[in-house]
Amino acid sequence: MRNLKCILLGLIGITFLISCKKEFSPDLPLPTELSPSLFVVNNNNVVLAIDPKTGRKKWEYKVDNNVIATPVVVAGKLVVVDVSGKLYSINRINGKLETSVTLGAAVSGTPLVVDDSRLAISVGNDVKMYNPLDGFNMVWQYGAGVPVTTSLAKNTIGTSDTLQIFFVGGSSVIALRASDGIVTWRQDVAGAGIFNSSICAANHNYLYAGNDDGKIYAFNSRNGSSFWTYQTGSAVQSSPVSVGGNIMAGSNDRNFYSIDSATGLLRWKVTTGDRILSSPFVYDQNVYFGCNDFNLYTVNIIDGTLKWKSLAFGTLVTSPLVHDKVAYINSHDNNVYAFDSETGAQKWIYNTNGYMVSSMILDNLTEVIVPSISGNNSF
Repeated sequence: MRNLKCILLGLIGITFLISCKKEFSPDLPLPTELSPSLFVVNNNNVVLAIDPKTGRKKWEYKVDNNVIATPVVVAGKLVVVDVSGKLYSINRINGKLETSVTLGAAVSGTPLVVDDSRLAISVGNDVKMYNPLDGFNMVWQYGAGVPVTTSLAKNTIGTSDTLQIFFVGGSSVIALRASDGIVTWRQDVAGAGIFNSSICAANHNYLYAGNDDGKIYAFNSRNGSSFWTYQTGSAVQSSPVSVGGNIMAGSNDRNFYSIDSATGLLRWKVTTGDRILSSPFVYDQNVYFGCNDFNLYTVNIIDGTLKWKSLAFGTLVTSPLVHDKVAYINSHDNNVYAFDSETGAQKWIYNTNGYMVSSMILDNLTEVIVPSISGNNSF
C-alpha cells in the first residue's frame, strides 16, 4: 500500500509539473499582434487603428488638436500632424507615442513621403523638408509667400532624374528641387482664383489642379505654362487624378468629370445630387468618389456609366480607398464604412464618435495604400 501511495503521489507530482510548464505568468507581456490597419483621425482629436476586415478598433491615441491632413507612414512610423502644426510619430502596431515635434505654423495639407529619410510638409506659408531618421530635424525650408493649404506631389520632369516637389498656393503653381528646396520654376496663373484642390503629378510631363474659378488646369511640368483648361460650372476643390488619358475630378456644380488629357475636351460626366469635394480613387477600371448627397459612387472609367452607389448617413467629403475588393470611406456622420467594391453591399460600419474630414490610409504591413494622388488634400 505504501508503494502504491508513493507511485500515486509521484504521478500527481509529474502531472503538476507538466501542467505548470504550460502556464504563463500574468506579469509577462503578451505578444503584439501584427495585422493590417486602417488609420483614421476624427474631430475629437482621436487617432484610430481599425481592423480592415472586421471593422473593430485595435487602438486609439489622443492628439492635442484637430487633424485635417491625412496620416502617413514613413520610416516604419505612423505620422500625424494636427492643425496647430504639431507632429506626432506613433508606433503603428501598438499606438504608443514615440516622439512629437512642433513645426511652427498651421498644417492642413497632407505630408509627402519623399523616401524613408525625407518628409515634406506644407507649414503655414512655407514648404519644409524633415528627416524622420534624425528626430524630424528640418533639412530645408522654402517660403512661398502665400498660405500653402493643399498637399504636395512629387515626380521628375521629362527624362530628368532630378526629383521635383510640386504644389499650388494662392493662384500660383510651384516646382522645387527635392534635394535642397531650390525653386525650379514658379508660375502665377493669370485670371485664376485660389487653388483649393491639391496638385496631381501623375506623369513626367503634365500637372493637373482644380481652381475656385471652376476650371480644371493642365500645366506643363517643365515650366508651369498652361497646356489647357476645362471650365466646369462651379469651384473644383476635388483633387484630380490622371489614369489612362482620363483627368477626373468632381465639381461643386454637382458633376463628376472625365477630361481627355491630350485635348482638354470632355469625355464624359456623371451628375450627382450635391457638390463633390471628395477626391477620387481608381481601382479595377472603376473610379470611386464620395459626394455631399451622402452617396459613395462607383463609375466605369471608360464610358462613365454608373456601376453602383451606396448611401451613408452623412456627407462624404474625404477620398475613398479600395483594397482587396473592399471600398472604404469615412463620413461626417462619425462612421467609417466598408463596402464590397463590386456590388456596393455594406460589409461593416464603425462609429468613431467624431466626424472626419481627413482621408484614411490602409497599412497592410508590406505596403501602405493611400488616396490616389501623391500627397492627398484633406478632402
